[in-house]
Amino acid sequence: MSKVREIISVLAVCILATVAATGCYEPSDSMVFGNGEKLYVVEGRVTDVDSVATVIVSKSFDAVGENNNEYVDNANVVLRDDQGNSAQLENVGNGVYQTSEIKGVVGTRYLLTVEIDGQNISSIDKMPVPASADSIVVEYKDSYTIFDTIGYYVSIYSTQSDDTLQYYRVEVEKNGIKLNDYSSLWLFEDAHLSRVFKMTIPHNFVEGDSVVVSICSLSAPVYEYFFGLSKQFKTNFSNTQPPFTNPVSNLATGNSETTPLGYFQASSVLRFSFVITNSKRTVVVRDSDAISEEIL
Repeated sequence: MSKVREIISVLAVCILATVAATGCYEPSDSMVFGNGEKLYVVEGRVTDVDSVATVIVSKSFDAVGENNNEYVDNANVVLRDDQGNSAQLENVGNGVYQTSEIKGVVGTRYLLTVEIDGQNISSIDKMPVPASADSIVVEYKDSYTIFDTIGYYVSIYSTQSDDTLQYYRVEVEKNGIKLNDYSSLWLFEDAHLSRVFKMTIPHNFVEGDSVVVSICSLSAPVYEYFFGLSKQFKTNFSNTQPPFTNPVSNLATGNSETTPLGYFQASSVLRFSFVITNSKRTVVVRDSDAISEEIL
């Protein structure tokens, strides 16, 4: 009987340990999202392919409340570069400010300043060199796997000419509609051992789809911001996952007690535009000013 009692005791300890490890996580009151102060959110972007630089100014909303955007149309928004150029952005409504006077140039530093109700928010970002991707490949998969379904898949091939670490965000439009918003950020960096890196876009297309793929180069601070933002929409498959925190922004403010929200991004962009054909494999080549398709 002593041997049986010993086995039962061991089982009891194992069961208790399992319950303790998988039990529901009960955060303290200080860790739960509450009705906090609304903060200003700035989302700015200048690229070397878009003729207009755009900044969106809004206010944050409660994580547990209604997700209603509150746009700010009374801000003073100025964009400068390190070549001495400066432009005040025009408000076009719904918190959107734009200018076509500042051009995006690789290697140039840009300073964004936003003044709202006496609060100053600023950021400096340097436009990185573009991705070294001269082609993308469209391939048809006609069998189901654990990870994908039947359809056409787009892969980006990036070459690495040196050991400089670069960061990228891939934006995709299908039939004029953007596929990946903030809840589905597609990010990658070229810190790989081989000289060629392949990234397959996690979305299947069908014949006739019109596709635009934009590979945006990012500075390290902007990449870290988007990476932190992406983690808010992912789970580690654990009910003990801690509460979400705001991603680290590359914005600064004169008020040390206020944490700025948002980002300012200066990006060089490689853009591929094509239509999905019925070929098993298509190589889409970018040739400086033109894009051609080679059907294999």
